[in-house]
Amino acid sequence: MEESAFAQCYILMISTLGINTPLSIVGIISQIAEYFNTSIAISGLYVSSFTFTIAICGLFIPVLFSRYERKRTFISILAVFAISNIVIIFTKSIYIASFFRILSAVFYPAFISIALTVCEDIAPNGQGQDYITKILLGISVGSIIGLPITTGLGTIFGYQVAMTWIFSINFITLILIILFFPRIEGKSKSYEMPFSSLRTKEFILATVGIIMMPIGASIVYNYQPLFLQVVSHVYTYKLSIFLFIYGLFSIFGTWIGGKLIAKRDKATLIIFQLVCGGVFVLLYLFANHLIPVIILILTFGVLDGMGYNLIQYIEASVVPESPELANGIFLSILNGGIAIGGFLVDGFGIMSIFIFGALFLLIAFIMMFYVIRIMKIPLKYS
Repeated sequence: MEESAFAQCYILMISTLGINTPLSIVGIISQIAEYFNTSIAISGLYVSSFTFTIAICGLFIPVLFSRYERKRTFISILAVFAISNIVIIFTKSIYIASFFRILSAVFYPAFISIALTVCEDIAPNGQGQDYITKILLGISVGSIIGLPITTGLGTIFGYQVAMTWIFSINFITLILIILFFPRIEGKSKSYEMPFSSLRTKEFILATVGIIMMPIGASIVYNYQPLFLQVVSHVYTYKLSIFLFIYGLFSIFGTWIGGKLIAKRDKATLIIFQLVCGGVFVLLYLFANHLIPVIILILTFGVLDGMGYNLIQYIEASVVPESPELANGIFLSILNGGIAIGGFLVDGFGIMSIFIFGALFLLIAFIMMFYVIRIMKIPLKYS
């Protein structure tokens, strides 16, 4: 039984990796503009439409799908991704491509949310967080491996080849689910949004607090390549290699975050904000010294990876009766923070990324301390 659950978890982990690859086209915006004969600005909207849609649909789509048999749900969603990617590969209209990209994003939260729920349900006693972490690792690895591969294929061979790679990995995961994943019934037969939980003071304060964390982190994450070029003078292939190493540290952070949550959840949730904010302050102070900058950014990579676990865990704790909804909110917060964070530094100097990042993390620390230590909200592992 345990071996079967282990195999199912890894199939879902690989599928999560595959379904996350459409996010990796951020590295080929210029190739998208060239292929569709449009502006960089429009291409940027085409790329970011996926993230914005996830942020909105994560709030309700996972709950709508919670009643259906799991294997059928996974197959349906992966089929939508496969068909959408085929259209995206061959169409020359950015409007048609945008429609199918947004269509895929609508169903993305349901797949990830239900995968997280299933893995926790099938996990042997005491291993729930380890199984959840494997799905979160799929998200991390999909981005980290997908970005350099998609960027390299798009830069060398063009947009269509890059999108063919994305279609291929999605199609392989569809076959894996069809052949090897068992039927698992949905949890309920009726749709019910737990509004009572969403109106509680604990939920509102915990959610507001945890929103501050991805916003603060994403400001630095999104702008660190520019910072490394402008301030630290790291260019070309050296920058690519460094960012890939950063990604590996982030994968490690996702793994270690799951371990820390399972052992010391309260301390991890509170201290994380201070440590990450402290790293940003040190980056501001040592910005002109390359070696300290490299060490500090790699440290941030570990913390960035841990963030996946922290956001998912706090939401699952405050909405325990609806794990699909909790996981959907986790995806909305994660992607909404990424989408919002980049806008906050427009018009400011590059060094302001660390000031904004530290400020949002300070707010997150205050909110987390209040809901955990003062309000004493119940956490899953406490």
